[in-house]
Amino acid sequence: MPAATPAPATANDGNGGEFVSVKGGGGSGGGGRWALLIGVPLIVIALFIAAAGFWVKGKIDPGSQGEEVAFSIAKGATTSQIATSLAEKKIVSSATVFEWYVKWKGGDPFQAGKYEGLRVNSPMGEVVDILKAGPPPPTTVSFLVREGLWVSEFKKLALEKFPTMDPAALDAALKNTHPSLQPAGSTNIEGFLFPATYEIAQQDVGNAQKLIDQMIAAFDRVSQAEGLPDATAKLKGVAGTKSISPYEALIVASLVESEAKVDEDRAKIARVIYNRLARGETLGIDASVLYAIQQRKTNLTNTDLKVDSPYNTRLKKGLPPAPINSPGQESINAALNPAPGDWLFYVLTDKDGRHYFTNNLTDFNRAVADAKARGVF
Repeated sequence: MPAATPAPATANDGNGGEFVSVKGGGGSGGGGRWALLIGVPLIVIALFIAAAGFWVKGKIDPGSQGEEVAFSIAKGATTSQIATSLAEKKIVSSATVFEWYVKWKGGDPFQAGKYEGLRVNSPMGEVVDILKAGPPPPTTVSFLVREGLWVSEFKKLALEKFPTMDPAALDAALKNTHPSLQPAGSTNIEGFLFPATYEIAQQDVGNAQKLIDQMIAAFDRVSQAEGLPDATAKLKGVAGTKSISPYEALIVASLVESEAKVDEDRAKIARVIYNRLARGETLGIDASVLYAIQQRKTNLTNTDLKVDSPYNTRLKKGLPPAPINSPGQESINAALNPAPGDWLFYVLTDKDGRHYFTNNLTDFNRAVADAKARGVF
């Protein structure tokens, strides 16, 4: 006979009832616990991955964009540095995620330059596309003209900066332009080419007349602001009985520009010039001799000092006939506002460019000897 199937084990619950054990054989209960132990962490991991993905997606595309932000990439900047800069300007919400995104999408290295179209909270894909395209071509070209240049030096600078500029056209522009303070009949434009950084429109690059017009307009603005047209009234009595015209004040400004190395000396040097004019003495300014011989050099020879030129203030009394360079605004201001003092001499006293001022030759000679002993010159 077949073996009888054993009946389920029963037990008494103490109240006359019975319950049946549901514990299965072969460890089926243990398998359920393992499924539970494995399933819960997997669910947690899946939730974490989903949350991380949602967070990253929010960083990659944060949603509503804000205002446009000016952004530049410096020459040699790394992707990490660019990412940090973007995050600092709030163009992207995470430098780390952006750096990872660039590695994933590719496109770097990015070109140095100024970029347009980047906004606060920009999608990273859009940022990468803009950076990959490179900076837009500049609409202007910067042209720096420093203080104290001669016209001859300016011409060389302009022709080097703008190879398409016609030298003959530049000469014509310099000759045919007549600033309002230029003496009647003069074609000397020295002193009127105001030193500054100019932004030249792309369509005007190489146009000599437009460049000169732009520089003269800058001179007019500054000279008006400083009161140069009113120089005669402003400087009444400053050079004794000699009246100072606006053009002569510009000449003084050019002499100050050539001599002063620190701003605090400018108004004092202007005063020395006016004091010597009042006494009818030579000015003795070596920079005017350099202009006369059209050479930039540290030491003047005896031959240089004896050159027969109206610009040689070692030999000729009074002011030179025209400015000897293009003075900056500080020197124009100093020429119109000389410091009070009876100084007649000055000498370089340190290598930072400061001068010692005195009213007598004995002190001057002593200061010269002291400066030489200290190796100032």
